[in-house]
Amino acid sequence: PSPRTGSGRAMVCRGGRCGVRFVAAALLCTRAAQLAVRPGGIDRRRALGAPAVLLGGGPKIASAASLSTARALSDSEFYVTYPYRTAGDVVPFLENCATRNDPDSVLAALELWADRYPMFQLGPAKGAILDEAVRTARPRKALEIGTFLGYSAVRIARALRNNDGALCCVEASPEFADVARRVLEYAGLGGGATVVVAKGADCADAVVEAFGGGDTHDAALDLVFLDHAKEAYAPDLQRLEARHLVRPGTVVVADNVVFPGAPGYLDYVAPPRYRTRLVAAPYEARGWETNWEPHDDAVAVSVRLAEDEVGEV
Repeated sequence: PSPRTGSGRAMVCRGGRCGVRFVAAALLCTRAAQLAVRPGGIDRRRALGAPAVLLGGGPKIASAASLSTARALSDSEFYVTYPYRTAGDVVPFLENCATRNDPDSVLAALELWADRYPMFQLGPAKGAILDEAVRTARPRKALEIGTFLGYSAVRIARALRNNDGALCCVEASPEFADVARRVLEYAGLGGGATVVVAKGADCADAVVEAFGGGDTHDAALDLVFLDHAKEAYAPDLQRLEARHLVRPGTVVVADNVVFPGAPGYLDYVAPPRYRTRLVAAPYEARGWETNWEPHDDAVAVSVRLAEDEVGEV
């Protein structure tokens, strides 16, 4: 997903460029209080207590929460019960609303979290495209650049279990990387995924260390998923190629190639280097703005060709 700015959201670093922390505590307190007085909202006294909940020690978590009960909460009830002050606040939400060692349950909970707190994750529509690419490639070694909180990493690692594959996730933000590790661990996938704090420009070194123990030959990749700084897609792919980590047959999946677009990327993955198909899908992120409009987007699924192969875009 691609970072966008909006009212009430603070910029932080993600994937070598600016990302979004999404919601400041002040916005949550104000929004919870406003929504509380609407029909179907929570009690006024509970709304007035929101600042203490949001700015106090830890999140106020319902003792008998489940995904179904969390989904039934009104917006105001959800914001007070599950405040989002830092990226790590998604973890107690998962612990209360998702089943441990169940990737499907974790994904469903993350999708609910993203619905209530507009944020950037691949989402179920594009996730199905990624799932199909992983099933087709049957990778033993996969790389993701731009992990954020781990949603797409869970999807990839879930599929890799079927063929004893391993995933290396590269995330520039130490905060986001720590959350992604915890999310993968809770989903029961921590053993098959390694989250490395590094920028996309350093992804080749991270892959060699994670998969090859310093040996480039043993670290060759079967699948790469690009979902970080869009202008870095082409140069970072070239860095992987230069280290012989991407070879003929490697599948490369890239998000947001239409909106907001990845400069120079589609030209680079055209023949004779790659055979590429574009799979249309709506842009997955939405903002808090009331005038937010959806955008058309696509996921590029490319296969690295040998020098004597011919492909079609």
